[in-house]
Amino acid sequence: MDVIADGNCVQHLKYLLEFLAAWDKRPASSTPMAYQWCSALSEVAKSLGWDGIYTNRRKRSPIDYEEGFSEVGPGCDLLRLDDTAHARERPQGLNHGEYVDLLFMALKVGFRRFVPDGDQSARVHLDHTPHHGQIFEAAFSSDDDEVIVDAVCAWIVGDRAPAGSFMRYFVKRVEKATPFPPRLRQVCICAIGRIWRNEPTESTLEMVRLLNCLNADLDDVEEKDNWQRLLVGVIRSLVGFEGLPPHYWTMLGELASTAVVAGEFASRDVEVMKSLEEAEDWEKLEVWMTVLWQSLPFSGSLMPESMEGEIERVTLELTSRRPSVLWTFENLCERDAIQGRYKTTLQGICERARAGQ
Repeated sequence: MDVIADGNCVQHLKYLLEFLAAWDKRPASSTPMAYQWCSALSEVAKSLGWDGIYTNRRKRSPIDYEEGFSEVGPGCDLLRLDDTAHARERPQGLNHGEYVDLLFMALKVGFRRFVPDGDQSARVHLDHTPHHGQIFEAAFSSDDDEVIVDAVCAWIVGDRAPAGSFMRYFVKRVEKATPFPPRLRQVCICAIGRIWRNEPTESTLEMVRLLNCLNADLDDVEEKDNWQRLLVGVIRSLVGFEGLPPHYWTMLGELASTAVVAGEFASRDVEVMKSLEEAEDWEKLEVWMTVLWQSLPFSGSLMPESMEGEIERVTLELTSRRPSVLWTFENLCERDAIQGRYKTTLQGICERARAGQ
């Protein structure tokens, strides 16, 4: 860290980073170490006038690195650099662009082989620094998807995600015509499942756009409970309700019919219900009613009776339109996904629907 802050010998750090990047079995401890280097490099680059935007630079060839190694080879004592024959050839301090190049190399060392869902993630403890926003800004302005993936991995590692909106960085990447490569897609799906609750509500539009690009399905998702909550939250918003692709409704239906929905009832849930009924979108309404019944409060009456009456009316109407939904509702009751008096209410609706059939 002192070498980075001092700046006199920092140009030699790239050779160490190249070596570490080529090391196949880097220890898990290299991740937090590399992240601290990223923060230090970002801090120095900013002090040199860096505005957070990366400008593409020439990539050095292997010959360049061989020449660099000769500079610090035999006869060059870094501790007494002024006493060596190379002293008068010592490179000047780096500019901010070169510091950002080193930052990307450090990201590669720390996260290029990192697997967020693997055992490696559990062994790494990362304390995010105030410079994380600059690191993310630089990665997304690099136009290099591999660097972006490294930065996303750095975002989701640790006890909690860094402050700030994750979604806003993806706006320009989503607008590009090129699809997400597999590694970027996989890491983004993992990241969304972990950090979506930290996103401000005004990020919903960006979230919907990113979901459209990712085209995730149930097999892609590890944090299924979190994705369930995420999709419910997106649908509750006007943007998400109108713009979420149909296959995400299908995913939510599969999640809600196999696991207990972990969420709290909101008055907006009834508005969504009425909108789907008016549109006669019975397939989506079936999904939503599966979610809504599980979200009702377990005890007491925390909503007006008129609202409860509307939920019961729409539920009965849905069973007449889609008789197959009866099995779904009955299964909810059997596995205790609904508790308290609402379970009794739904059982009564199902019995009336069976009798009507």
